[in-house]
Amino acid sequence: MFPLIAIVSIGIYIGKRHNPQLDSVNNVNLNVFIPALVFYSLTEQKFIFEQYALLAIGGLALVLVTALIAFPVGRVMREEYKTIAPPLMFHNAGNVGLPLLTLALGPEGLAAGLILFLVGNITHFGLGSYMLDRDAKWLRSITSPAIIAAVCAFLLQAGSIEVAPYLMLPVQMLGNIAVPLMLFSLGVRLAQANVDHWRIGSVVGLLTPLIGIILAFIIISLLPLDRTQAGALLLFGALPPAVMNFLFAERYMQEPAKVSAIVLFGNVLAIFTLPLALLYVLPRFG
Repeated sequence: MFPLIAIVSIGIYIGKRHNPQLDSVNNVNLNVFIPALVFYSLTEQKFIFEQYALLAIGGLALVLVTALIAFPVGRVMREEYKTIAPPLMFHNAGNVGLPLLTLALGPEGLAAGLILFLVGNITHFGLGSYMLDRDAKWLRSITSPAIIAAVCAFLLQAGSIEVAPYLMLPVQMLGNIAVPLMLFSLGVRLAQANVDHWRIGSVVGLLTPLIGIILAFIIISLLPLDRTQAGALLLFGALPPAVMNFLFAERYMQEPAKVSAIVLFGNVLAIFTLPLALLYVLPRFG
C-alpha cells in the first residue's frame, strides 16, 4: 500500500497548495496512456481471452447484483437511487485497482485487473450513463480508446502476430506513465472534493467495499476461478468508489456534492479497508 498512499498523498499536497487543473492531463491519460498500458500488458502477457472469460463474468455479476442491492440501501438511507447506486456499483478499478493488483499479484494480477477495469469501464459508460440519463449515448463506451486497444491486442493474440520490439518499446513507455498519473490525479481530485455531506459519504463509502467483497466471496464460491483471478476479484470488490462517479454526477446534475463526498470518504477509508483485504488475500491467493 505504501507506493499508492505516497503518490496519492503527493497529489493531495499539490492539490491543496497549487490547485492544478488536470482535466486535459486526465483526458490524455484516458485516451493515450491507459490504452497503451492495456495494449502492452495484454500483448506481453500472451493473453488468451478464454482464460479470463469467467473472471469477466464474475466482475459483471458483481456490478449488476450491486445495482439490485442499491434499491433497499437507498430506501433505508432515504436517498435517491441514482445518487448512491453508481458509487456502490462502480469501483476505483483504474486509479487504485491497477496499481494494487500489480503490486499484490504481479503481472498476472495486472492482466486480471485490466479485465476487471474494462468490465467496469464498459458498464459504467453504458449502464451507468443510462441510469443517470435515459438518452445518454452509452454505445460510445465501445469506441473508447481503452476498449479499442484491448480489441487490437486480442486480435493480435488470435492471429499469433507479434509486434516488433522497437514498436512495442514506445507503447510500453507510454503505458508506464498511466498508473502513477492515475494515483497523482486521484490525490488532486480528493484535495478538491466536497466534505459537507460527510454522513452519506462515510456510510456509502464504507458500504461499497463491504458489499463488493461479500459478493466477491459468493461469486468465487460459484465460479471455478484460478488462484490469481479469485484474489483479483476479491480485491476488486474491496476497492473504493471510482472517481468517475463524481464526473458522471456532475455531467448529469445528479447531486454531485453528495457523490463527491462519497468518493472522497470512500477513498480515504480505503487506507484502512484495503490493508484488511490484503491481509486476507495475500497469504491465500498471492
